Amino acid sequence: MKKIRKTISITILIIIISTITFFIGKQIGLNTEVSATNTTIEEKEVSKRTINKTLTATGEIGTATTEKLTIDTTKYFEMMCVEDDDTVKEGENLLKYSNGTYLVAPYDLVVLSYSAPNTGTKATSSNYVEVKGLKNLTTTLTINENEIANISLNQEVEVTLTSDTSKKYVGKITKIDGIGTYSSSGTNFATIVSFENDGTAKLGMSVSCTINIKELRDVLTVPINSVQTTNNKKYVRLVENGEIKETEIQTGLSNDEYVQVTSGLEEGQIVQVVTTTKQNTVRNSNKNSNNGGFEMRDEANSKQNFDKSSMPPDMGYGGMSSGGEMPSMKNN
Repeated sequence: MKKIRKTISITILIIIISTITFFIGKQIGLNTEVSATNTTIEEKEVSKRTINKTLTATGEIGTATTEKLTIDTTKYFEMMCVEDDDTVKEGENLLKYSNGTYLVAPYDLVVLSYSAPNTGTKATSSNYVEVKGLKNLTTTLTINENEIANISLNQEVEVTLTSDTSKKYVGKITKIDGIGTYSSSGTNFATIVSFENDGTAKLGMSVSCTINIKELRDVLTVPINSVQTTNNKKYVRLVENGEIKETEIQTGLSNDEYVQVTSGLEEGQIVQVVTTTKQNTVRNSNKNSNNGGFEMRDEANSKQNFDKSSMPPDMGYGGMSSGGEMPSMKNN
């Protein structure tokens, strides 16, 4: 009897496992991914324009002014008018003396700390109010050794608040460390950018800084994705009298959209821009599915007809941003 029960139990277990395997296999086996490729061909004119090569890095807002304000040692102290971390406008009271006069803020500032005398006593040289100024601000960028030769003191920098990209400031490079710091990604140099606050920026905020390191005006250009590379040679598909001719070119400075053509083309000529888009569709032929047997998943990935790994030297990206992040090389 025990033998029969054992046989029945095994049989039931086999049926359960087979049923589960069947349904799992059915779901896996009937899902088929189908790929479709769409190719778009456009014709663009070879034209002249301005191309900028820029270096972008991020940093944190600091202050150019940190000091300890002295408390008058000839007057009797009455009370503090502020606390640590208070933001104080220029001319507002920091502390009160017993004769009714005040120590006022010499500029917009944040109170870091203070050491005040006892009420009714005179201050000594050890008493102070430590503050950070909010008018003249700085941010420290980390620039990779590959880009350090492209920047210089007093070079103009566009500073943009990360929290509000409409807020932009014009700054200047005021210090470049003469000794770099080695890391696995190369040697980096601390670079200080100074700019003036309009009252919006706060200490500790993050910013993005753009340095225009090279600009070419009125140069011949083509769309960057019209350039193809074969055996380290660059060429475009030139359209002439309705026919396509592969023409070798030499390139120079570039940005995300255009590349300078130094030889091989003339202004007004027409080149082809070929864009390939791949679409993946998952087909499910299970008739019991809620969508009538088809599950669609579109994955559109644009694939240009050029190889960025073979782009010319001026079409690269480099540099190290603040905090160890890689800054981007962007050309406009």
